[in-house]
Amino acid sequence: MRRALPFSCATACLALMIAGCGAGEGSGPAGAKATPSATSATPAHGATVRAAVAATSRTSARMTQKHRLDGSASQGTIDITGSGDFDFAKDRGSITVALGGTATFQEVFADGKVYIRGGATGVEERDWYVSDRDRSPARHLLRAPANDPEYTLRQAGMAEDFVRAGEEELSGAPVVRYRGALPHEALTLRMEKETKDKLEEMREGLGGRIPVDVDVWVDARGRAVQTRLAFDVAGVTSVNTVTFTELGKAVKVDVPQGEVVDAPAPPEAG
Repeated sequence: MRRALPFSCATACLALMIAGCGAGEGSGPAGAKATPSATSATPAHGATVRAAVAATSRTSARMTQKHRLDGSASQGTIDITGSGDFDFAKDRGSITVALGGTATFQEVFADGKVYIRGGATGVEERDWYVSDRDRSPARHLLRAPANDPEYTLRQAGMAEDFVRAGEEELSGAPVVRYRGALPHEALTLRMEKETKDKLEEMREGLGGRIPVDVDVWVDARGRAVQTRLAFDVAGVTSVNTVTFTELGKAVKVDVPQGEVVDAPAPPEAG
């Protein structure tokens, strides 16, 4: 049995057919070590990860993200990338999001609002749209509303059953990678009803759990410097990786001035 789950990229709506009868192993980053046995999960590892996520949530950073959707041979691979500066402590930031070479969006987060403008590459800049940040719904699997990195960081901190996956290097610095599993309440965090209902159907077809691996890389100062959420069922994958560098950097955010268009929710960016 196969079920459909919608994904949107820019103005297009893509459907990824996800099998409901079994799960493949999560695809890992290059050089990643094999996942340890779940029996090695301890409350201490979970506490370490949550403390690391909290530490990053209290500071600022340069962030980059890559969300890769890999469907069937006919649908191919879609990469949504983003980068920018974010002050998590002050809930302010600005990022640029790109869908390959086809579309680019600018996004500004400030004062409880999210501002978005953009569209097809080469098209004249459009109006800024603004909406309440906390009312922006999640519409897609492992895709943050408005590509909000704080949302993904929060999801990672909600994961369970963390194991210590090993010591690695990230950007030339030593880190420890922890791997856990995303519970359903984190997967469906702030999710719109239509998508949530489809995920519930998929959950039933998979025997009660949608498998999502969560990896969190923790640096020597106890901060989360990278998160990775990965779903892989029947060859259909969705992998969202967010990397944080220059932690503690000063972040300047220019809030759009002049005419902006109020929207119940921001338009899809990427």
